[in-house]
Amino acid sequence: MRSQRCYFPQEPDAPRPLTVTVPRRVRFEEIDPLGMVWHGRYVSYLEDGRVAFGDRYGLRYTKFRDEGLAAPILKMHIDYKAPLRFDEIMNIETALHWSDAMRLNFEYHITGQDGRLAATGYTVQLLTDMKGDVLLVPTAWIEDFRQKWRDGKLE
Repeated sequence: MRSQRCYFPQEPDAPRPLTVTVPRRVRFEEIDPLGMVWHGRYVSYLEDGRVAFGDRYGLRYTKFRDEGLAAPILKMHIDYKAPLRFDEIMNIETALHWSDAMRLNFEYHITGQDGRLAATGYTVQLLTDMKGDVLLVPTAWIEDFRQKWRDGKLE
Protein backbone atom coordinates (compact mmCIF):
# COMPACT_ATOMS: atom_id res chain seq x y z
CA MET A 1 0.00 0.00 0.00
CA ARG A 2 1.11 3.54 -0.63
CA SER A 3 -0.18 4.71 2.74
CA GLN A 4 2.03 7.08 4.71
CA ARG A 5 1.52 4.75 7.64
CA CYS A 6 1.79 1.01 7.63
CA TYR A 7 -0.54 -0.47 10.20
CA PHE A 8 0.81 -3.99 9.67
CA PRO A 9 4.58 -4.01 9.09
CA GLN A 10 5.80 -6.69 6.69
CA GLU A 11 7.05 -9.74 8.59
CA PRO A 12 10.24 -11.43 7.36
CA ASP A 13 9.51 -14.28 4.94
CA ALA A 14 5.82 -13.30 4.71
CA PRO A 15 4.28 -13.03 1.24
CA ARG A 16 3.55 -9.57 -0.09
CA PRO A 17 0.13 -8.12 0.75
CA LEU A 18 -2.67 -8.84 -1.73
CA THR A 19 -4.39 -5.67 -2.97
CA VAL A 20 -7.43 -4.55 -4.89
CA THR A 21 -8.70 -1.07 -5.77
CA VAL A 22 -12.35 -0.25 -6.34
CA PRO A 23 -13.83 3.10 -7.45
CA ARG A 24 -16.92 4.48 -5.74
CA ARG A 25 -18.99 7.65 -6.16
CA VAL A 26 -19.99 9.72 -3.13
CA ARG A 27 -23.78 9.77 -2.90
CA PHE A 28 -25.83 12.76 -1.71
CA GLU A 29 -27.12 10.83 1.31
CA GLU A 30 -23.53 10.41 2.55
CA ILE A 31 -22.71 14.09 3.00
CA ASP A 32 -23.24 16.23 6.08
CA PRO A 33 -24.47 19.85 6.28
CA LEU A 34 -20.93 21.04 5.55
CA GLY A 35 -21.05 19.30 2.15
CA MET A 36 -18.48 16.63 2.96
CA VAL A 37 -18.82 12.94 3.67
CA TRP A 38 -19.96 12.33 7.24
CA HIS A 39 -17.24 10.46 9.13
CA GLY A 40 -19.49 7.49 9.96
CA ARG A 41 -19.90 6.65 6.27
CA TYR A 42 -16.27 5.61 5.97
CA VAL A 43 -17.09 2.34 7.72
CA SER A 44 -19.18 1.34 4.70
CA TYR A 45 -16.32 2.35 2.37
CA LEU A 46 -14.06 -0.12 4.18
CA GLU A 47 -16.76 -2.74 3.68
CA ASP A 48 -16.87 -1.89 -0.04
CA GLY A 49 -13.14 -2.53 -0.14
CA ARG A 50 -13.44 -5.89 1.64
CA VAL A 51 -16.25 -7.02 -0.66
CA ALA A 52 -14.18 -6.08 -3.75
CA PHE A 53 -11.23 -7.92 -2.22
CA GLY A 54 -13.36 -11.01 -1.64
CA ASP A 55 -14.62 -10.90 -5.21
CA ARG A 56 -11.06 -10.66 -6.56
CA TYR A 57 -9.44 -13.31 -4.37
CA GLY A 58 -12.28 -15.72 -3.55
CA LEU A 59 -12.81 -14.67 0.06
CA ARG A 60 -16.48 -13.81 -0.36
CA TYR A 61 -18.66 -13.70 2.74
CA THR A 62 -20.98 -16.24 1.11
CA LYS A 63 -18.02 -18.63 0.75
CA PHE A 64 -17.23 -18.19 4.45
CA ARG A 65 -20.83 -19.08 5.28
CA ASP A 66 -20.80 -22.08 2.92
CA GLU A 67 -17.62 -23.29 4.67
CA GLY A 68 -19.24 -22.88 8.11
CA LEU A 69 -17.00 -19.94 8.98
CA ALA A 70 -17.45 -16.33 10.01
CA ALA A 71 -15.05 -13.38 10.11
CA PRO A 72 -16.32 -10.88 12.71
CA ILE A 73 -14.60 -7.52 13.09
CA LEU A 74 -12.38 -7.38 16.17
CA LYS A 75 -10.78 -3.95 15.59
CA MET A 76 -11.39 -0.99 13.32
CA HIS A 77 -9.44 2.23 12.98
CA ILE A 78 -9.77 5.17 10.57
CA ASP A 79 -7.48 8.19 10.15
CA TYR A 80 -9.21 11.07 8.32
CA LYS A 81 -6.90 13.16 6.11
CA ALA A 82 -9.03 15.26 3.71
CA PRO A 83 -12.76 15.52 3.00
CA LEU A 84 -14.59 13.79 0.19
CA ARG A 85 -17.53 15.65 -1.38
CA PHE A 86 -20.79 14.86 -3.16
CA ASP A 87 -20.45 13.21 -6.57
CA GLU A 88 -16.70 12.75 -6.19
CA ILE A 89 -15.19 9.50 -7.41
CA MET A 90 -12.93 7.97 -4.78
CA ASN A 91 -10.67 4.94 -4.98
CA ILE A 92 -10.65 2.46 -2.13
CA GLU A 93 -7.43 0.46 -2.08
CA THR A 94 -7.64 -2.58 0.17
CA ALA A 95 -4.69 -4.76 1.14
CA LEU A 96 -4.68 -8.01 3.09
CA HIS A 97 -1.50 -8.42 5.12
CA TRP A 98 -0.16 -11.85 6.00
CA SER A 99 -0.67 -13.20 9.50
CA ASP A 100 0.26 -16.61 10.86
CA ALA A 101 -2.72 -16.26 13.21
CA MET A 102 -6.26 -17.07 12.09
CA ARG A 103 -7.20 -13.48 11.38
CA LEU A 104 -7.59 -11.09 8.47
CA ASN A 105 -5.51 -7.89 8.68
CA PHE A 106 -6.89 -5.43 6.14
CA GLU A 107 -5.40 -2.01 5.48
CA TYR A 108 -7.24 0.71 3.52
CA HIS A 109 -6.12 3.73 1.53
CA ILE A 110 -8.91 6.00 0.24
CA THR A 111 -8.04 8.70 -2.29
CA GLY A 112 -10.15 11.42 -3.86
CA GLN A 113 -10.54 11.82 -7.61
CA ASP A 114 -7.60 14.24 -7.68
CA GLY A 115 -5.37 11.66 -5.98
CA ARG A 116 -5.28 13.34 -2.57
CA LEU A 117 -5.26 11.04 0.43
CA ALA A 118 -8.70 11.20 2.08
CA ALA A 119 -8.41 8.46 4.71
CA THR A 120 -6.41 5.46 5.81
CA GLY A 121 -7.37 2.73 8.19
CA TYR A 122 -7.42 -0.91 9.12
CA THR A 123 -9.66 -3.70 10.30
CA VAL A 124 -8.82 -6.95 12.03
CA GLN A 125 -11.22 -9.87 11.65
CA LEU A 126 -11.04 -13.12 13.56
CA LEU A 127 -11.82 -16.40 11.86
CA THR A 128 -14.45 -18.35 13.80
CA ASP A 129 -16.87 -21.18 13.34
CA MET A 130 -20.57 -20.29 13.13
CA LYS A 131 -20.92 -20.62 16.93
CA GLY A 132 -18.28 -17.93 17.38
CA ASP A 133 -15.47 -20.20 18.54
CA VAL A 134 -12.12 -18.81 17.34
CA LEU A 135 -10.20 -21.00 14.91
CA LEU A 136 -6.72 -21.92 16.06
CA VAL A 137 -5.94 -24.12 13.05
CA PRO A 138 -6.91 -23.26 9.46
CA THR A 139 -9.61 -25.24 7.72
CA ALA A 140 -8.71 -26.92 4.41
CA TRP A 141 -10.23 -24.01 2.44
CA ILE A 142 -8.26 -21.37 4.38
CA GLU A 143 -5.05 -23.40 4.21
CA ASP A 144 -5.48 -23.75 0.43
CA PHE A 145 -5.91 -19.97 0.11
CA ARG A 146 -2.84 -19.34 2.30
CA GLN A 147 -0.73 -21.83 0.32
CA LYS A 148 -1.68 -20.20 -3.00
CA TRP A 149 -0.77 -16.81 -1.51
CA ARG A 150 2.61 -18.11 -0.27
CA ASP A 151 3.27 -19.67 -3.68
CA GLY A 152 2.53 -16.38 -5.49
CA LYS A 153 -0.52 -17.78 -7.30
CA LEU A 154 -2.89 -15.01 -6.18
CA GLU A 155 -1.16 -11.98 -7.69
